Amino acid sequence: MRRLTIFTLLALAAFFFVASPATAYDRVAGKPAIVLAAFGTTELSALNSFQNIIAQVEKAFPDYEVHIAFTSNIIRKIWHDRYDDGDFDKKNPGVDTRFYEIGNVLTELAKIQERGADIILVQSLHITDGEEYEDVKNLVSTVQKIKTYQPSLTPFPWIGLGVPALGEGDGPAKEIAAATKALESIVNEAKSKNAALVLMGHGNEKLTQKVYGKLQKSLRDAYGPQIYVGTVEAPPHAPEILAELNKSTSAVNPKKILLTPLMIVAGDHAHNDMAGDEPDSWASVFKAGGYEVESRLIGLGLNNDWVNIYINHLKALEAKVKAQKK
Repeated sequence: MRRLTIFTLLALAAFFFVASPATAYDRVAGKPAIVLAAFGTTELSALNSFQNIIAQVEKAFPDYEVHIAFTSNIIRKIWHDRYDDGDFDKKNPGVDTRFYEIGNVLTELAKIQERGADIILVQSLHITDGEEYEDVKNLVSTVQKIKTYQPSLTPFPWIGLGVPALGEGDGPAKEIAAATKALESIVNEAKSKNAALVLMGHGNEKLTQKVYGKLQKSLRDAYGPQIYVGTVEAPPHAPEILAELNKSTSAVNPKKILLTPLMIVAGDHAHNDMAGDEPDSWASVFKAGGYEVESRLIGLGLNNDWVNIYINHLKALEAKVKAQKK
């Protein structure tokens, strides 16, 4: 598969810098474009989350060309290998073909720029500003700085980046409030089953986890105490949540748990770390602790209230970039 690297981009930028007036030409601006930047998934059953997000964004921004990019190198390679595997498509008919050739953000920006760049909105589909988001942020910041001898040849004249669902840093109040409201239907689902709700996020070993604690507090303040937010990569893990559940003095102390991913897709983490049969999966830990467990394998990309968080971030970004264009 053809994949652009940062070296390709730098070479492209070098061409723009040295192009002489005799050979240079003005690019005709194409449609404005949106690039949705997600970690990605290899789970076929989880692709509907991305398809729904794309559909909702296209509905909200009908004048824009909408692209999707996966930030995970490993996940993109798996999809490219599947593209080269003639039997995979036969065994899995109906897979959206765009995922076979899925690119990273740089790849999608190059495609847009080659057709003539106008406004480009890059929207993170990450939950928090972890490592993957920071890499996208650095990339967008870098291409924003590319200048050319002739201003008309600037490859990315108007580009910006939309923040993750829970914003940047430890979680601004506005973003936490929006996320709390968007999760109301899931909370109500747990309550209807007389179950405690446990949300499993991805988390990060190196970056702060405070945003997850803020979200948990906001959810409890809004809907009651039996809501727990943990992560795969850093505490609180399932054993810590189990200990807290067992110490609960709430008048309502259910013996059932509704497990659901605090992730865009119900991918590998949801199917294995959360709902798997291995003894260290979250479902197994809670079952061993005496709880009845129901695993809800539905990503947030199918929750339109959550998708609207990204759409609102895109609208704010659009206003900002258009203001810079004037």
